[in-house]
Amino acid sequence: MAAFKGFSHCIACTLFIMLAGSVFCTQAEIPKLLKAIPLSQTAIQLRFDGKLPAESAENVANYQITPDAEIEDALLDNRETRVLLFTSPLAAGKTYQLTVSGIESSLNVRLPVVNEITFGTGESVTFSGTSQDTSLLVEKNRKMRNNNAGAEPTLRCTPSGTVFFVAFELYDALEDIGIREPTQVVAASLRLYAQACETPSKQTVLLRRVLLPWREGRGLSERAEENELTYNSPLHRNLPWNKPPAQAMLEGINGDRESDYNGSEDVAHRVDAMTEIQQAGKLYIWEDELITGAVQFWMANPDYNYGYLFALRDGNGPITFASKEVSDESRRPILTIRYRTQVTE
Repeated sequence: MAAFKGFSHCIACTLFIMLAGSVFCTQAEIPKLLKAIPLSQTAIQLRFDGKLPAESAENVANYQITPDAEIEDALLDNRETRVLLFTSPLAAGKTYQLTVSGIESSLNVRLPVVNEITFGTGESVTFSGTSQDTSLLVEKNRKMRNNNAGAEPTLRCTPSGTVFFVAFELYDALEDIGIREPTQVVAASLRLYAQACETPSKQTVLLRRVLLPWREGRGLSERAEENELTYNSPLHRNLPWNKPPAQAMLEGINGDRESDYNGSEDVAHRVDAMTEIQQAGKLYIWEDELITGAVQFWMANPDYNYGYLFALRDGNGPITFASKEVSDESRRPILTIRYRTQVTE
């Protein structure tokens, strides 16, 4: 609770959403506005149940906020069902009226002191299309060692050394909505869905920060191309792992400093979080203040955000998780960030 000290007295900003007019499209084609979510003092996300034409969705003349607030820009994201409105700063505790041409509805929304957003792939997350993941496979057949499973619907870790990577790009989205101070982040967690466990025993899956750049491969069945992640190197043929497929070698290399990312180590020596896995068919969460610290560091140093390596610790059977390519969106990897919407002096 110490992270919230000094913020309990803040008054939340209330927005009253009025929707009217007939600009977007014909009445029969008008998508329904599901939510209007203020993400910060200068950004509101509108979520619709159908795709919108970019020409109308990004026309700032179709939106109005009163009193005393301006809409500076409107951006339709690649899902075509979400519009991000960029506004002049909204005052806490003040009621606004937002008018959207072409839709007859009204919504009340509230800007909380502490907000929560999610990163991943698909309709269910706040920011979509900003992640990558892959498994580095350890196989007896050496011909497989130049391949990785970057386009497969699963991620695997095994007692024989197969590990997987997950990374989320954060900087652009947080910069856009005006969350620019690392100290605004109060908590962060990673969520994965276990699809299969080949042993009934409890096994621990740990995560460490990745300290070298890597690129997601195209799949399992094709040999890796140059600059793809492989068993032998994070950048194919250019930069080898210290010990394939990726190892932590030295104490004190934790991912907290820029010097940790100088290429001398593959992944951080320190374990940022561990979770026990026993049962398949459920979601598991990795959460710790060290994950929060990693997100804060990556906000300040976006060029060093290479995500996390997941590995089996003292396990006796393979565990399979869902990747971002799995068809069921509810099973895809998700990063959740809780943050303060305002910066106080």
